[in-house]
Amino acid sequence: MKRALALFLLFSEPMVAQIPRAEAIDPALNPDAGNDFYLRGKNLYDAAQASTTQENRMEYFQRSAQIFSEYLNAFPNHPNAEVVWWYLGNCYYLSGQVDDGKRCFSTLMNRYPNGKSAALAAYTLAADYYNKSEYAFAAPLFERFAANAPKPEERSRGNYYAGNCYRFLKREREATAVYRKVVEDPAGALYAPQAKVALGHLALSAGKLQDALAQFEEVVSSPYTPKIRGEAALNASLAATKLGLTDQADKYLQLILNNPGMDDFRTDAQTALMGNLFAKKQYREVVEIFRRGSAKATGDKEAGRLMLAARSYMRLKQPSEALQLFRDVEKLVKPETDMAFQAAYYRLLCFFQIEGRHLPDQVDAFLQLYRKSRPDDARIHTALMMKAEALFSNKDTAAAAAVYSEINAAIISEKNRPGLLYQRGWCLSESGDPQGAIRSLSEFISKYPEDPRVPSAFAKRAKAYAESAEPAKAIADFDRLTTNAATPADLKSFGWLESARLRRTEGNFADMIVRYQGLLQNDKDLTDNLQAEANYYIGWGMWKNNTAKDAIPYLESARKLRPDAYRKHAGLILTLSYFAAQDTAKLVGEINLAIAGKFEGDIPNQTIEWAGMQSFYTGDYATSAKFLTLVSNPKEPRETANKIWRHLAKARLETNDAEGALTAVNNVLAVEDNPALKADSLVDRGRALFMLKRYDESRKSSDEAFSLHPQGHTAAGLNILYGDLEMNAGNPGPAAAKYQVVVLFHVDDKELKPVALWKLIQALEKQADQPEAEKYRQQLQTEFPDWKAPKS
Repeated sequence: MKRALALFLLFSEPMVAQIPRAEAIDPALNPDAGNDFYLRGKNLYDAAQASTTQENRMEYFQRSAQIFSEYLNAFPNHPNAEVVWWYLGNCYYLSGQVDDGKRCFSTLMNRYPNGKSAALAAYTLAADYYNKSEYAFAAPLFERFAANAPKPEERSRGNYYAGNCYRFLKREREATAVYRKVVEDPAGALYAPQAKVALGHLALSAGKLQDALAQFEEVVSSPYTPKIRGEAALNASLAATKLGLTDQADKYLQLILNNPGMDDFRTDAQTALMGNLFAKKQYREVVEIFRRGSAKATGDKEAGRLMLAARSYMRLKQPSEALQLFRDVEKLVKPETDMAFQAAYYRLLCFFQIEGRHLPDQVDAFLQLYRKSRPDDARIHTALMMKAEALFSNKDTAAAAAVYSEINAAIISEKNRPGLLYQRGWCLSESGDPQGAIRSLSEFISKYPEDPRVPSAFAKRAKAYAESAEPAKAIADFDRLTTNAATPADLKSFGWLESARLRRTEGNFADMIVRYQGLLQNDKDLTDNLQAEANYYIGWGMWKNNTAKDAIPYLESARKLRPDAYRKHAGLILTLSYFAAQDTAKLVGEINLAIAGKFEGDIPNQTIEWAGMQSFYTGDYATSAKFLTLVSNPKEPRETANKIWRHLAKARLETNDAEGALTAVNNVLAVEDNPALKADSLVDRGRALFMLKRYDESRKSSDEAFSLHPQGHTAAGLNILYGDLEMNAGNPGPAAAKYQVVVLFHVDDKELKPVALWKLIQALEKQADQPEAEKYRQQLQTEFPDWKAPKS
């Protein structure tokens, strides 16, 4: 029974209680001055009761009180004295002289303890105390009223309200006793249903759930008014819910929702049914009940109903619908209440699910309202966590890290704590606080070793260790990734790759090679970029460790996979590797690639010179000329070795670059003092001049060479040059003689002898000496079967 209803009844009922009447006296037969006095006061009392204006009522009550007072002074023992004490007290009460009225009632109860008027006085005082919540004073007065009630049916009323007083005072034993009196009273039918409901409440409060349920069910199944049955049904559902009998509880709630006359309890029943369905995770049914219900409660009750619906929408992943309901809850309750706090918190969760971009502002508003009063509440720190995650998602890592630092992980719920430690560690790492990241990630790893994010945490912690100059710890974490069979493939690859990079920065090339090789062997789906990186640095490391020959296939693979990134770097190492291996053919190829890529300037001159010389000796004069040109300095000829100029001149001659040859040989002759080498260069200059058709200068250079008495190959070349000059002058006879000197006396010169034979044949044919020409042609074919005449 609601307390507000009980107060209303108590306030109204004393006004209609039966007033004891005095015995009628016939004044004609028995004159009675006291009775006359009484009747005068009674008439004024009745007039006051009947008056329609407050002013008249007050006047009549005051005049009546005066007469009744005079009556009691004059006739204290008159038969009407008992009832007059009641009228006098009531006059005082109703005219605002409450204390005087109480004194009259007290006198009445003392003088006539068992009288009917005393019972009415007790009820009036009890009602006054009851309405002022002074239940300890009201309870015995109600019981006194019940003991001397004017009518049998009024006993139950006194006992019922006495029971209410004891119940409010938490004196359950006394309350139970007087409620049972009501139930057992044959004349207590009016209050028996309320008393039974009250007994159910007492059993419920005492934890006697089965007794409470039985008591409420008895009322529900009895032919009482719908209002009484509705209250009993509501509380029966509560008892059944606590007993785990949710289907039975729902039955009583549906009874309230579907039966007329139980309207007062309909919203409570709807809320309770929604609560039961929510507890059973039947969120769609909660929403259905909410939408179907037309009745609305007020204040906290309506807020509770809206909270259940809003939270169900959240569980159904409909945050937009939930959001408005949480706002409505906040409007219904005071901001400082826990329900307002919960609604504001859940509203933040809705924002978090809908879009995180504006969430930081929402969190700040929430914290401004509640952080000061609830600094250690888990929801405050969870809100901070949401803000930090939103900032991190927006790539504002510095701001996110600052917010993460405000969160007390010990306060966060166990469900959210792993996520906090993991996310905070990740964010601190990204924002440049590796030590903070290490602490957070280490706590996460140690406390939640079975969490599926642990491998990712190892990866991030390894990077943080590396940034903190703790490479050994970083390598240990990387190795945990690569050796654990449960590590996802992408993180295994990450472990191989990052540990290899770390070893590279340390200069530990041997272990770097092992880790890059591990990456290639364990991940067959690597991107071309990563394959190229691994191949390049394996080759680079091998070259650094003086195993250049083993490096070659890796470097070539790197360049093939990513020519844009490794053409130069791999090419330079390959160039040096081939130089070290004295592999002329491949070295030449690499230098040509370098020239095409325009990074030949990064190759050491010594390497290019060697390749140029080797090309010269193998007859690849074009390549030799190209390479030797690279290592020569025409602007400062003396800075280039004579050996280079000499071979460059010869290579240019063989490639018909007469002007270039002349420049090179002039650089030689400018500084050469050795007679034999000078003679050789003079011959080369003569050849260049001859090719330029500067025949007089050519002969002059030849004569100068001859004056130095050249020997061997130089002498052979000089004779051939003389022969060419004679042929050009139209003197085939003298020319043939010069060529014949080479054929006859330079038999071991495999380079110039076939040239001399070929030229001799032409000179003889010019003289029409075919037999001799044929003889030498046979000799040329016999001695040099594979030799081919030059095109020019």
